[in-house]
Amino acid sequence: MRYGQAVSASGTAVLIADTSAWIDYLRATGSPQGRRLRQAISEHEVVVVDPILLEVMAGARRDAVARTQRLLEAQHLEATFPKLDWLDAATIYRELRWRGVTIRSQTDALIAAVAIRLELPVLHHDREYGQIANHSDLQIVET
Repeated sequence: MRYGQAVSASGTAVLIADTSAWIDYLRATGSPQGRRLRQAISEHEVVVVDPILLEVMAGARRDAVARTQRLLEAQHLEATFPKLDWLDAATIYRELRWRGVTIRSQTDALIAAVAIRLELPVLHHDREYGQIANHSDLQIVET
């Protein structure tokens, strides 16, 4: 196994669930992304990277902070690599802009850079990842 790659206890492939998928899951919207995240959590297939931890915890409801933090910390936690992931994110953002594609969130570019490095697909409910995937090696989870 290469450093940085995460697998579940059963050896199955894992995914990075973007903040948008976590929101669907936590709000129980019944979306395909929320249902797929529920399945991935039960199968120990979820990777949480630093920016997602920040975004989900920053938006946690007052009465659910501790529960949300325990849930996130129970997943595979992966840190961003200083400089490497950040520069790759800047490259993704810049190259998309040069192609006339503007993504709203530089944080999504950072999450995409980590996903590409780890060779993991991103589960999302967000238009940015489709645009990034169209112009990079990013893989996304089909729902």
